Amino acid sequence: MDRIKECLLPFDKVTLPDLDRVQLMNRTDKKFCLHISQLPAVLTAVSKYYSLLEIKGLTIFNYDNTYFDTPDNQMFLSHHNGRSNRIKIRIRRYVDSDLNFLEIKLKNNKGWTIKERVEKKEFKPVFTFDEKNFLEQGSPFTWLQLQPKIRNFFNRITMVNHQFTERVTIDISPGFSNSEKEITLDNLVIIEIKQDNILEKSMISNVLLAQRIKGQGISKYCLGRALLEENIKKNNFKPLLLKIKRYYNN
Repeated sequence: MDRIKECLLPFDKVTLPDLDRVQLMNRTDKKFCLHISQLPAVLTAVSKYYSLLEIKGLTIFNYDNTYFDTPDNQMFLSHHNGRSNRIKIRIRRYVDSDLNFLEIKLKNNKGWTIKERVEKKEFKPVFTFDEKNFLEQGSPFTWLQLQPKIRNFFNRITMVNHQFTERVTIDISPGFSNSEKEITLDNLVIIEIKQDNILEKSMISNVLLAQRIKGQGISKYCLGRALLEENIKKNNFKPLLLKIKRYYNN
């Protein structure tokens, strides 16, 4: 991690209010998986083209999520089976700033991600009256259908291009746990490029492709459940799981 921190020093910095100019709650996403040893070269190559989120001197932040699903795993299976208009529901905690949000993410049949969220007082898998209404108005599920399934945690770097039209998140060493097991993929880095214009050129995308790092469809929620649970349906995830275990697992 020290080498990564050194690579972040040349970046211009932006504040959270600056970043709010490019929230991209309605966006296209493209993801890339790489080994943590490849990250310093990527950061060095793009340092002139992006600014880095900095809060109270920090540029790497801790995230903690709890994902929900129905007892029969409707959200997981929708993703596994390749259905369009699929939904994920989670509570997200920004650990360093002690902020919590209840979030609903929709991936529609045109490939766009639409996210809605409300601030949550506590990082607990229970819902207030207003949160129950938010869930029922923003998703096809009632709060009574939802159960906490897994916890997901990681370190994140957030960048924005100088035109404030593109946001990039870099998730380092994601971990997953449930009531029975915990696993951390220390060598895995997931880069996600978020844009509101699918035709816009992305500098970091070009850098990744030049280093032969190809786009990879991946859901941290589905990956975590597939790694933690033996009996859940995962046939369509097997190529990704083999790759993860071969290159990124301890």
